[in-house]
Amino acid sequence: MVIHFDDVSFKYIDRLLLDHASFSVTEEDKVGIIGVNGTGKTTLLKLLLGLEKPISGAIIQSGGMILNYLPQAPEFEEDVPILKLIMKNSTKEHPILEYEAKSILSKLGFHEYEATTRHFSGGQKKRLALAEVLVSYSDFLLLDEPTNHLDNEMILWLEKYLIKFRRGLLMVTHDRYFLQRVCNKMLELDYGKTYLYDANYEKFLELKAVRLENEKKEQLKLKSILKTEAEWMHRGVEARRTKSKSRIERFEKLSQITFHEAKDMAFSSKDTYLGKTIIEMKHGSKAYGDMKLFSDVSFSLKRSDVIGIVGDNGAGKTTLFKILMQEETLDEGELILGETLKIGYFSQILDCIDPEIRVIDYIKEEQSYIETLDGTISASELLERFLFTSELQYSKVKMLSGGEKRRLQLVRVLMRNPNVLLLDEPTNDLDIYTIEILEDYIESFKGPILIVSHDRYFLDKICNQLLVYEHGTICPYLLSFSEFLNQVQKEKNTMSITKGARPKENKFPAKLRNEQARLEKDIQDYEEKVKEITNQIASITTDYVQLMEKEKIKKEIEQKLDEAITRLLEIEEIKEQYLS
Repeated sequence: MVIHFDDVSFKYIDRLLLDHASFSVTEEDKVGIIGVNGTGKTTLLKLLLGLEKPISGAIIQSGGMILNYLPQAPEFEEDVPILKLIMKNSTKEHPILEYEAKSILSKLGFHEYEATTRHFSGGQKKRLALAEVLVSYSDFLLLDEPTNHLDNEMILWLEKYLIKFRRGLLMVTHDRYFLQRVCNKMLELDYGKTYLYDANYEKFLELKAVRLENEKKEQLKLKSILKTEAEWMHRGVEARRTKSKSRIERFEKLSQITFHEAKDMAFSSKDTYLGKTIIEMKHGSKAYGDMKLFSDVSFSLKRSDVIGIVGDNGAGKTTLFKILMQEETLDEGELILGETLKIGYFSQILDCIDPEIRVIDYIKEEQSYIETLDGTISASELLERFLFTSELQYSKVKMLSGGEKRRLQLVRVLMRNPNVLLLDEPTNDLDIYTIEILEDYIESFKGPILIVSHDRYFLDKICNQLLVYEHGTICPYLLSFSEFLNQVQKEKNTMSITKGARPKENKFPAKLRNEQARLEKDIQDYEEKVKEITNQIASITTDYVQLMEKEKIKKEIEQKLDEAITRLLEIEEIKEQYLS
């Protein structure tokens, strides 16, 4: 199976996203798509699906190819059970087994299979859409930010799943560890051009550096030629009469070349006064009804703290931020805030921005100038440092991609020049280049920072400690995030061995392999019996006694089915420990 872009160009209103792009990928390739927000990464996936049409060129696919697509913001029918939703692509040629669907749902945090999406959050819908594309057959998976809204355990599971995936993959993601471990090729979008690298993420960085250096030399050479030709063209009238036609044409061609130079994106915060007390919590507790988020938590922020806040989805991480901003209160304990506190809060929810407002005006609503270590800079200069060109600054917000709007939201937060930062999933939907700018800013920031994130690379790079939600409280760790995850995995392995599991360096035991095969067959048999007896019940119209007997038999079979699925999931967990 092959996908081939042949001289493809695509324009969105006045923005040229693809400029005569040509490349090919096969079903053996796992491709990470990389580029600044707004360069057309999502558009590339939509072109593959036929949701967008190129203005020129051709997109050629092998006949009969099946593509599965995970969008950034999926939507579902509200009143259909989630199990039915993700099994809708089951066909005679490519059936979806119910126990497999339930297994994937369970891995992604869904345990009520008859639940509907009516009250689902955006994050829950994203995880459900991921379940749907994984259980459905495809020749190529097209994934747009698959790790968004996944907790750490889910991300690690998905990473292993995609590493073992034996067909084609094209994926947009900001997760650099994920790119490094899953993808064997990188497709970079840069100023409308595409560059396909036969490399993982680490090697891609090396190859890109070589490419940029070569392009820089070539640009300097072209500029030197252009300068010489310009001087020649602007000589006196007599000289013009002797100019050759070919040399004039050469000058006109050189004059049309657009030079794209990498800009220095450094941005450092100004040192602002912070008193002895910044933020302090003493014996704090918070619960919602019977759900305890944390209890008896005490901490005091210091100026140099860069703290990663880690926990499962729904643990209460965002609630902690709301308490610190006094939008919610503690049930017990005391919160003490410094008098000079000026919090900058970057929410994981995209601000509702007036689509008709210009980008520059949205930032100027906050203020027109900001004090930095390099002196006073304007709103326009700050936008420039966050990859908003002069042309884009005077465009309306509705022209921006989802990632660009998120980047714009970040610029507005920084424009307030805060002395404490609360960042809630800051890397979601940001491109890698903007994340790197944010990392540089954080390293220069002259105040404490609290960060909720599941981005392992980001947390490893910038955090000097962790606050982890576990066992009904929040525990401090002086570890990197990877060190913490390794510690958790060692504890799990120790528990498995303690419970009687054999060390994972041994082969997966034959006894468990046989039980797994038996359970898979039993589950199929139980599912067939449930369907059969359901049809029998539907045909009974008057015999109440017979109806009750059939209902009783059905419940007994469903009970056995649930028990078999539960045991199969347990065996799959044990198997992963042997294979990991």
